Parts: sequence; C-alpha cells; structure tokens
Amino acid sequence: MRPARVPRPRPAPIGGHRPETRVRIDRGGWLLFFAHGLSGLGAGPFVAFGAIYQHDLGASAFEIGLVAAVGMLVATLVIFPGTRLAERRDLHKTIIAGWLIAIPGPLCFALAPHWAWTALGVALMQAAVINTPAISVYLTLGVPRDRIAMVMTTVLSAYSLGLIASTLLTGVLAQVISLRALFWMATGFSALAALCIWFLPAKEPPRLVLPALRYRDLMRYPAFRVLLVLFSVVTVIIFIPWTFTALYAREAAHVDNVWIGVLMSILYLGSVLLGLSLGRLRRSLGSVGIVLCFEAAYVVSAVLLLSSTALPILGLAFFLRGAFWSFRQVMTAVIGEVLPDHAMARGYGLFALITGAVVVAAYPIGGWMYGIGAGTPFWSSAVLMAVAVLITVVVRAYFHANYLKPPQIDVVQDDVTPLAA
Repeated sequence: MRPARVPRPRPAPIGGHRPETRVRIDRGGWLLFFAHGLSGLGAGPFVAFGAIYQHDLGASAFEIGLVAAVGMLVATLVIFPGTRLAERRDLHKTIIAGWLIAIPGPLCFALAPHWAWTALGVALMQAAVINTPAISVYLTLGVPRDRIAMVMTTVLSAYSLGLIASTLLTGVLAQVISLRALFWMATGFSALAALCIWFLPAKEPPRLVLPALRYRDLMRYPAFRVLLVLFSVVTVIIFIPWTFTALYAREAAHVDNVWIGVLMSILYLGSVLLGLSLGRLRRSLGSVGIVLCFEAAYVVSAVLLLSSTALPILGLAFFLRGAFWSFRQVMTAVIGEVLPDHAMARGYGLFALITGAVVVAAYPIGGWMYGIGAGTPFWSSAVLMAVAVLITVVVRAYFHANYLKPPQIDVVQDDVTPLAA
C-alpha cells in the first residue's frame, strides 16, 4: 500500500500580485483605454503635420528640433512631482490632472501667429505627462509580473488606434481645410478625453511599512541599473529621427498631405498589431525575445525607408517603424518586472525622468542631422540600433526579475522624501 502524499503548499507570491493566469482589465483600465483613444484622435494633426505646420510658420529644422527639446525638458522636470504624487497614493487625482493640463496645448497651435507660440503648446502637452508614473502604477496593481507588458500594451494601444483614424482623417481634411483648423479639432478631442477620465475610479496600492526609498537606492538593483542604461540608449536612438519622419516623406519622397496621413496611420497600425502581438507573447518569448524583436523591426524599417521612395516600400517601412510606440510600453513594463512593489512608483518615475532627459538631447541632434541631409538621422539611428541589438544579447541575463532578493537599504529618516506607496 502506497503511503499518502501530502501536497506541499505553494509559496505565496512576493510583491502582492495575484497569481491568476487570465488577466482581465478592470473598469479603470478600460476608461484609460478610451481616454487614450480620444487623445490619439486629437494627436493626429501634431503627428502628421506638426513639424510641417511649424515649418510653414517660419521655423527651421533646428528650431523645430529645439521646440521638441523644450517640450521634453518640461516632460522631464514634471516627473519629479509626478513620482511623489504617485508615491503619496494620489493616483486618481494625478491621472485626471494630467489630462486637464493638456487641453490648452492644441489651442496654442490653433491661434499661433508665429512658430514660437507652438513652443508653449508643446510645453503644456508635455507637462501632461506628470501623470505617467501614476498611470504605470495604476495599471500594475493586482497584475502578475509576467502579464504587466500585456496589460500596458493593450490599454495604451488605444492611443495608436486613435491615431490611425486621426491621421487618415487629418490627411484628407488637410486637402480642403487649413492646418490651423485641424488643431481646433484636436482641442475638442482633448477635452473629451479629459471628460472621460474624470470618471476614473480611485485605486490605492496596499499599505506597506517600509523605509523611505531614495533614487540612489534603486541603483542597488543590478537588473534595474543595467536595463535603465540600455533602454535610455535605445530611447535616444529612436528619437533622433522621429520628429522628421513625416517631413522626410514629404521632401524626399514628394508625398502629398493625403498620403502623409495614410502613411502615419499605417505607422500606428503597426504599433497596434506589433505591440499587442509581442506583448501577448511575453510569457513564451520572454522579455529578451520581445525587446530584440522590436529592435530588429526598427533596423529593418530604416533600411526600407532609405532604400526606396516607392509608396509600397514606404508603407512597409512606416508599419515596422510603428513598433516604437509599443516598444516604449514594453520597456516600461520590463522595468517594473525587476523591482519590488514598494519601489515601482519611484522606479517608473526614474525611468521616465532619465529617458525624458536623453530625448531632450536627441531632438536637436536629429534636427542638426536633418539639416546635413534628409536621410542622415535615419541611417545613423539604424547603425546605432544594430549595436544596441548586440548589447541586448550581451546583457540578456539581467532581464530576469531580481526583486526576490531586495538590497540592503539604509533606513534614513527623510522628511522631504515621502514613503513609497
């Protein structure tokens, strides 16, 4: 007679995440989905014709890059208060505030008599990212580590879905109405997005009794430290040519406004399809696999973009280049995978802070390169991304979560730094 075997209890998951295998997006997640979709509908004029509109108002390529850099500088600075608000459990209010701040941005474009006015509009819209750490934490709560990428790519893909429709619509409307009128339309969609997010339900993280966490404490997590450097470099590479993608299609391929709208919609269609597909394959491919796929798609898109100006080739290049938007979400999710719960808000904030700072430098560099030659920022970024692929392979071991072994953090009473949520 065989002895009875007593089943061993499975250890409880560390970090407060529920171990369900099927993840359902809650009401708050779907409200964020629709708000991002409406924001995407309003962002079409900026993505397709923002640089062109500034150029028509008299801005040079370097000045266009400088305005974008000013916007990213603002976006970088607001991450400091945004992170603290997320740590102080004000997720609900912080997320709503971000959308309210963005509403006046399109008005500055619609009323601009000079390109300098657009700088104020860009600053207001970039200041709205004060809610970025709060949104990341909000979407992370209650989600298993290996499903964070899937949830983020699903919810935030709504922005790309809105842009697909918006860029098509703005491309057609630009043939019959002025570009200025398009930014009045963008103002309306921005207001609707803020109205949608107004009904976002409050969600608070579990209360944890932990010592104060400082930014330098995050550097004691080896995986976080390595991935922060890698993803910061990748972000610079991506943003060098980004502002001039539509302008390149117009000047190098002589594409009219309608086809610019079509190409940009194809770009965001690629973001949705590639992002959702790779995000859902996170469990089977692993973090390293999906990051390498995104990096490879970027390199191939640059090769296609520079090899031919025929519309079919341009369409495929724009489709692959659309992976950029979802790639940003995946990088954020991977950062969250290697941190414990109490460090997530500050980890997300530091990641947004560092990547925002490097983009400030990337925009003027892109403008300077575009002034040398229209294709210069595109082939340069392709070469750099190929190098990043090799670096990713070298540091692949750091993609595995190491939050199970937290570092020894010195307990310091700091009245300025709030307790981590």
